[in-house]
Amino acid sequence: MLQRIQIERSVGEMARNNIADVRKVQERLNELLDPDRPQLVPDGINGPNTKDLIGDFQKKVVGFANPDRRVDPVGRTISALNDIASREKWKHDPDGPGTWEPDWPEPSKSIDFDKLPKIPVVGPLDHKGGFDSFPPPAQILGPDDFSAIAARDGAWIMVPIDAEREVQLGVDPSQPVQILNNGIDEDGIVSSFTKEPLLRATFKEDRLKLKGLSPCKSCRLDILQNDRHLRIYVSVKPRRVIPIFVFHVQHGPAMKSRVSSSELRTILKIANSEILTPQCNIEIDLKGEKDLSHKDTGKRLGRVVTRDSANAENDEWKYLAPFLIDRSFPQPHGAKEVKTVNIFIVREMDTIVEGQKKPFGVRGAMNAHQHSVPMCLLDDRSIGRLTKVDAVARTLAHELGHLLIGALYTHDHDIHQPASHNHYSDALMLGGGSGKKIYRVEIEVMNPTKHKPPPLKV
Repeated sequence: MLQRIQIERSVGEMARNNIADVRKVQERLNELLDPDRPQLVPDGINGPNTKDLIGDFQKKVVGFANPDRRVDPVGRTISALNDIASREKWKHDPDGPGTWEPDWPEPSKSIDFDKLPKIPVVGPLDHKGGFDSFPPPAQILGPDDFSAIAARDGAWIMVPIDAEREVQLGVDPSQPVQILNNGIDEDGIVSSFTKEPLLRATFKEDRLKLKGLSPCKSCRLDILQNDRHLRIYVSVKPRRVIPIFVFHVQHGPAMKSRVSSSELRTILKIANSEILTPQCNIEIDLKGEKDLSHKDTGKRLGRVVTRDSANAENDEWKYLAPFLIDRSFPQPHGAKEVKTVNIFIVREMDTIVEGQKKPFGVRGAMNAHQHSVPMCLLDDRSIGRLTKVDAVARTLAHELGHLLIGALYTHDHDIHQPASHNHYSDALMLGGGSGKKIYRVEIEVMNPTKHKPPPLKV
C-alpha cells in the first residue's frame, strides 16, 4: 500500500516546481521504478532527467500518447503515482528504460553551481543604479578587506522595501525556471530563520520580479534553467531620510548666492531621483530654507569663503557655525537615523590644508567632526544667471556620501586618491569627478541593514 502524496503546485515541464513538491514526485517515482533502473536523486530540483522520467511514466503507465512530462495536483498522473498497481505496469515495460541516466551519478552529491554554465544577465528593466552585474567589473566594490562585502560570485541588486524591481535574464521564456533558497516557499516568499518575510521572487517570462518586504542584506538566490545557473544577491533597503536645512549666504549687499529657491528644489529632485533614491533608497528632505546676510553673520565674507584647517583664526566657516540647527526626525521602517545636515550655499569657496602654502578651489566640503551636527558648504556653480543644477546635485550627493560612508576608504592600497574618495571615473565618490554610480559596498554603508539569520531549512 502506497502512502498517498499530495502536491501544492505542478511539477515538471512548464510547472511551478516548488522544491518540496518536486522532491515528493521524485521519491514516489523512485518507489515505483524497477530496481534495475537508475533512480533519481531526490534533491527537489526539476532537472531534465526528472522530466524525462515523468514522461516515461506517463507513456508506459498512464497511457499518454504524447506525454507532457508534468504532474498536476489533480489529474491522471498524480492518481497513477498513488496507485500501487503502477509499479507492476512500469516494471513490465516492453520497451525498457532506453538511454535514460540519473540526474547525478552519486546520490549524496549536491549541485556544484560553479561548474554549471551561467545564465547571462541583461540588467534591471528600470535602467536605474543599485545593481552590479555578473561577472563583475574589476572595480565592483572597493576595499577587499571591508567586512560588509558579500561573496563576489553573483550579481547584486538593491530593492526598496515595499517596492518591486525586475531583472531581465537570458533565459528561455518557454521553459520553467527554478529559484532556489532554503527559505523560499511555493509563492516565492523568502523568509528568515525567524520566519520573517524578506522578499518575494517570481518569474514572468524572462524577467525575475523582486519585491522588498523586510530589510535584509545580500539574500542569496540561485536561479536554474536547463542545467544553467545564476546567483543573485538581493539587499532590501528601507527609505533612509536625510533632513537638511539650507542657508543662502549673502556676502555683501549685492553678493548673494545665485541659487534660487526653485533651482534648489530642482537640485534636490535630481540628487534624489537620479542618484540617491534609485541606488540606495536614500532621500534628501528639505526641512527649512533661509537667507543669511552679511549683517546676520557679522562679517562681509567676500566673494570666496575660505576654509583653513591649519589656522583656526583664518577659517571663515566659524562665521556660519552659529546658525547650525540640530533636530531629530524619525526614520521610516526602522532605518538608521542620521543627523540633521546644515548646507550653506556660497558664491565660491576654497580650502587650505596643513602643509600647503596656497588655497585651492573646491566645489563642496563636508565637516561632520568639528561641530555637533554636519556642516556642508557648496559652491553655487553659477555662470552669470545660469546655475549648473546637475553639477550642484552631484556635488551635494557626493558630500552627503562623505557623511554617510565615513571612514570606508582608509586603505591606500585600495583607493589611490585622498582618503574617502573612490578612484573610479564613473563613481559618485570620485574626487572632483562627475560620475553618479554608487558602488555596492558604499550602498551597504550609506543605508545599512543588519544581517538576517540563516534562512529556514525546507
